[in-house]
Formats: sequence, structure tokens, C-alpha cells
Amino acid sequence: MNHQDSLPDHSRPNGDGGVSGLASMTRTPVRVSVEAPAIPTLAVVIVTWNRKALVASVLEALSRQTFCPSRLHVVVVDNSSTDGTLEFLSERFAPEKIIENPTQAAHEPKFMPPTRSAAGTGNRLSLGSLTIVHNHANMGGCGGFNTGFAYISRSMDSGGPGEAPDYVWLVDDDIDLPPDACAQLVKSAEADRTIGLVGSRTVDLADRETTIETTIYFDPATGRMSDEPRADHRLFASHGAWAKTVGATRGKHTYSGLRDVDIVSACSLLARWSLVRSVGFWDYRYFIYCDDADWCLRFARAGHRVVLNLDAVVYHTPWHHKLTPARGYYAQRNILWVIQKLMPARQLRAVTRRWMLSVLKDSLYAACHRRLFHAEIMRRSCDDVVTGRWGKLDFDGPPAQEIGAALDGAHLLGRERSIALVLNRADSGNAAQEFRERVRAFLRSGERERDEPTWIEIVRNDVLGVDQPVPADVNRRVVYAPRAASRLRRQLGFLFAAPSAVVVFDHDCDFPLLRSAWNVHVDRRQASKCQIEHDGLVEKLCFAARWVSTLVRSLLFAQRLGPYTSPGKYG
Repeated sequence: MNHQDSLPDHSRPNGDGGVSGLASMTRTPVRVSVEAPAIPTLAVVIVTWNRKALVASVLEALSRQTFCPSRLHVVVVDNSSTDGTLEFLSERFAPEKIIENPTQAAHEPKFMPPTRSAAGTGNRLSLGSLTIVHNHANMGGCGGFNTGFAYISRSMDSGGPGEAPDYVWLVDDDIDLPPDACAQLVKSAEADRTIGLVGSRTVDLADRETTIETTIYFDPATGRMSDEPRADHRLFASHGAWAKTVGATRGKHTYSGLRDVDIVSACSLLARWSLVRSVGFWDYRYFIYCDDADWCLRFARAGHRVVLNLDAVVYHTPWHHKLTPARGYYAQRNILWVIQKLMPARQLRAVTRRWMLSVLKDSLYAACHRRLFHAEIMRRSCDDVVTGRWGKLDFDGPPAQEIGAALDGAHLLGRERSIALVLNRADSGNAAQEFRERVRAFLRSGERERDEPTWIEIVRNDVLGVDQPVPADVNRRVVYAPRAASRLRRQLGFLFAAPSAVVVFDHDCDFPLLRSAWNVHVDRRQASKCQIEHDGLVEKLCFAARWVSTLVRSLLFAQRLGPYTSPGKYG
């Protein structure tokens, strides 16, 4: 786009060699062209799996951006959803292209020719373009974004048919974006060519006055991430001054400006595409978690700034609200691969050994506190590092079943059975009451009403309401203190009268070694279902044997470990 300015000609000589006066200013002006700054082109990658309504909402938010939507070329990577995501998005938004990717590994894409093209009509969101890449396997967020990078590289870059993007914008499928989110990110990157990555400030999706994530720093001595840097960090002084000014790194405070950080979240992350080419794509091993942290640290090692734009807001659910044992596995496994790229051999071995011993200690604790499958998943996070197993975890516990049917299938219902519910958090009482009501409803739903099991509450003494009367439908209550001695003493009452099953809510139980054959796990985000596992002596002994084997192998592995360098662009 050209801007033409009319300028008076004061310097043209007149006939007698002088400079023309007022009359000369009325002559035809000289037209001077001034080139306007080009509007950057963005490739936007969204990875989704079985969340068609949410990803549709994100696409609509992109179409409302104040940044020119026609400069946004959006690639939705559908990780083999089973809820009809592909058909839903195709019918609703009319993407220009649908690409099948029949591969089992994102770092080995097999893009097929488009199966549908709406060329000439354009998508219904007025975006620059909309493409859906349909993966034939669920490759996680890491594999999904790598699919997006590979597709951009093929279709928009390296002599492909499209325009090479200036930036790639990574966007989660479960967020909400204010209209200026994109413009804020681009403004930051355009202002300073030394910036490689720009991230967003994360605000609670359910409480839009509360910031839940700003600065993230990496501790190279331990491999841990924190919103406060270590005392020897290059940004320690400036961060401290800033945090003191705003009040805190999180909460209901006013934030503005840019902050240099170590890591920004991929829920809304802008990367300079020319640098993506040189730094490389995501480490293909991760599946989910730590992949964005790894990428940020690699950008920094290559000499590029990683910054947080506090004015670029994204609304998101706090990560710990989505935490499960399986998600914890990825975080514990993947961080060991991150530090393997950063530390010299001696430090790497020491940190890896400490980390694995810490995870295995937590695993043993879980096994002793009615969380056997959780303990197994933690053990596997170490074992899979030792064996080099990458990608998706192949075990996330027993299948989730409706509560009544699950208990009935394990023969845990009836007057002769007893079920203990562990209440060790302030909100556990409501969860326990709801659990009993679901069982009661199931018993009444058959052809004849059956008797309930005997109900036992095992309540920690600092839980809210513990001094209140025992609920009328509870047969017995046992109160314990958090101290180890108290918890062990309370075992005596169960030595000769063990309950048939123990119910654990939200994978959180600190009551140890209760003699019982069954564990029932209830995640209240899916309160109508449970995971039920047999936790008898045989299962405990088998787990103990696997645990000892993993401990020995982990120590040997850490002793001979060396730094890691990726053999290709994926990592």
C-alpha cells in the first residue's frame, strides 16, 4: 500500500536564477511515495482432540481479532477425534482444505492431497485460509503442533504454493481470546527483531479478574520451573523490583508491559517463523507437557529473547485443574529429557539421580496409601526414561465405569459388605455424601431394592466439619491426625475387620496400608464414574518387585548418563 503526500516545491529555480516566491507554490506538486509497513502474515496452529465445541469457539475468537483476520492462515490439527470434530468444523466453517495425515508419528508426516477444497468461496470466518489436518492417531499436543509445523513448512514455506509466514501463533483449543490478543503479540515481536518468542499472560477462564500465570523461570540446578528466579539468575534483581511494584506474580493485580523470562506457555505463543526454521520443531518424544518449555530454552540458547507480553491476555483453565496421574507421568518423564539438553555430564547425573529417587519415593508413598495404579504410573515415568520409551503412555489405570455398576461387578454391594471413604480435605464430605447417594440410586434402580453396604468414614481431624455429628447414613466414623503415629494407631481397628473397599477422592489419600482388597478412585470432574482396582497382597508384592527393579536400573542409568543432542529438527 502506498501513501502519496503533496509537497510544495520551494526549491525549483525561476527564470532569473532565483528561488520562486509565493506564485511558485501554486504549481503542480511533486508526488512522493511512502511505503507503509507491511502487515505480517501469521500461520495459526490449533491442536484439538474431542473438543469440537471448544475449538469452534476459538476459531470464532480468531475471526474477531483486531489484527487483520485475512492475514491469519489457520491450521486446525485434529488428533483423530472420535466426537465428529472433523465433520462438525467442516460443515460449520467450510475450510478451504482438509488434509489426511495417515501416520503414527508426527515427525514422519504423510500428508495426502486435499480431499475437499472450497476454492473460490473461502471459509466462513473471513480468515486468510482455514485448513484442517486430520491425523490418523492421537499424537498429543506435542505431535499435533509438530504436525502443524510440518504442514506450514510444506504448504507456506520452502517454495510451497502459499506465502511464507512471518510468525506462527500456537493456540490451545480450550481458551478464550480478547479481540486484541493477536495484535498485542505481533506488536511486541515487530518492535524488536531480537525477540524470538512472545507469550501471553494467563487469566483464569472462570474468574477473569485473576491472573494465574505470568513469569516462568527455569532452575538449571534442579530442573524445576517457578514464577520466581533463583538468586543467581540474570533477571533476579529486575524481577524482584517488578514484582514489588505490581504486588505479586499472580492474583488480582494490574499488569502491563514486557518481561524477559525463560519460558512462556504454548496456550498462546507467537514464534518468529524464520527462527523456527533454525531452532527446530518440538521434541517428538514428549506427547504433552514440557514441550513448550524445552522449545523456549532452546530459543534462548540460540541467542533469541523469550518475552512475556503482560498486555496480551489469554483466558485459560488453571493447569492443576486438569492434572491426573497420567498427566503427571508426562511432566515427570519429560523434564528429565529437558535437562539432558542443558547440563554438563556431572551435574546432569546428579540432578537426574535426585529427580528419579524423588519420583520413586512418591511412587512408594502412593502404593502404601491406597493409590496403587497411581504408584505404577509414577514408577513407569522413571522406567520409560531408562528404556527410552517416548510418546503416549499406554496405561492410565483401570477403565472408568459408572459407580454402581463398578461396585456391583466387584461384588462390593450388599449388607455384608463395608465401604470406607477417606475424607482428608475440606470438601471431601460433600463428595462422600454424593458417592453414597449414587450407590443408593443404583440399588433402587433394579427390579428389587437391595440393601446398602455398611458405610465407614475415615476423617482427618483438621477437615472442616469433623466435629459435626456423624451423618445418619454413616455407620461408623474413624478420626485420625496427620501425624504418622496417629495414622498407624488407627490401623489397629481394621486388622480383624477390614472394609471390603476403600474410596479415594481425586487421587489424594494419606491414610496408609489399610487392609482391604479393593480401591475405588473417584475424580470429581467426572463424579458419576470411578476406577476400581484390586489391591491385595499379591498385587502389592508384584508392584514392589517392579519398583525395586526400576530403582536399581534408574541408579545405573543416571550414573552413565550424558548430554543429549537431537539428531534432527524435531527436538
